[in-house]
Amino acid sequence: MQKRQTAVAAALIAAGFMCTPVLAQSNVTVYGVVDTFFAYGKTGDAKFTGVQSSGWTGSRLGFRGTEDLGNGLKAVFTLEYGIEIDQNAGLGAAPNLSRQQFVGLQGGFGFIGLGRQYHPGYYVFKYDAITPVPVSPQFVLAAKAGSRIVAGGAARINNAINYKSPAFGGFSINAIYGLNETNQVDDRRKGDVAGLGLDYANGAFAASLIISHETEVAGDKDKREVYLGGSYDFGAVKLAGSFQNIRNATAAEDSDKVWHLGATIPVGAAGKVSVGYGRLNADADDSDAHAWAIAYSHSLSKRTLVYAGYGHIGNDDAQSVRSPAFVSAANTAAGDTSRNLMLGINHAF
Repeated sequence: MQKRQTAVAAALIAAGFMCTPVLAQSNVTVYGVVDTFFAYGKTGDAKFTGVQSSGWTGSRLGFRGTEDLGNGLKAVFTLEYGIEIDQNAGLGAAPNLSRQQFVGLQGGFGFIGLGRQYHPGYYVFKYDAITPVPVSPQFVLAAKAGSRIVAGGAARINNAINYKSPAFGGFSINAIYGLNETNQVDDRRKGDVAGLGLDYANGAFAASLIISHETEVAGDKDKREVYLGGSYDFGAVKLAGSFQNIRNATAAEDSDKVWHLGATIPVGAAGKVSVGYGRLNADADDSDAHAWAIAYSHSLSKRTLVYAGYGHIGNDDAQSVRSPAFVSAANTAAGDTSRNLMLGINHAF
């Protein structure tokens, strides 16, 4: 009996060793961000005081996995869902129920994936000194102009095919095509979105050219956007800026322009002060706007930071730029000045 038990145990151990290399090739990571802030806002006569989610970055819960297929080829996937932690809303809460969810292959050729994925325009946060999106001049101005080239929901593309190249001499390519799936005889491509990002990074300098094209947004009119952004880190200060042109799908095909400049200055080993200024130059009369912001962040650890930010938005008589995190559109009017303060904490895991 003892010999038989020993033989069975040896067989099980051998089987375990045989399975180990296969199991070692698969890896799944659970990750996320928990971010909330106290908010005070005043736009015109409307005031808001409350606790909001997703200030420094969006709160989320995600699952990321890889499987080694051999010869340098990997299967990869990401499932990532928004969370509004300030209210009774669970996993997959609005506004970004699904931040991204895709599966693809990665190897020496780069990456190719299928699913809901980021437009190259999402990564403009690299050239924005003001990280808290609710007060970022580039975000509030470009979002008001209807741009997809923002670090927000508009830069997430459904039914998308995405290719990212390896870096060659500091250059890389990020291309995406999203199918609106209209599937009709005359306008099969209506609502399709194409994006192309040409990126360069070399030491302290980085720059990106981003192009976005949306087919037949209004009637037979397409929406076209071009963005150029860059940054340079001098050590004592990091400068960043961008310029973008948004050709809207209107009868007149009016063209709005957004630009911004900013700087980030380290304060000690754990703190950073950032300042930024931007303008929206709209085609329509009396529809320009400007915005400026200042922010401070302090890292308590590698995963936890506290932050504060203040944003100011000035509108022409026919313009109504505001930050949705503070005051709703129903309570504001064109020409209102908007002032917004936030104090928050961000933890990544």
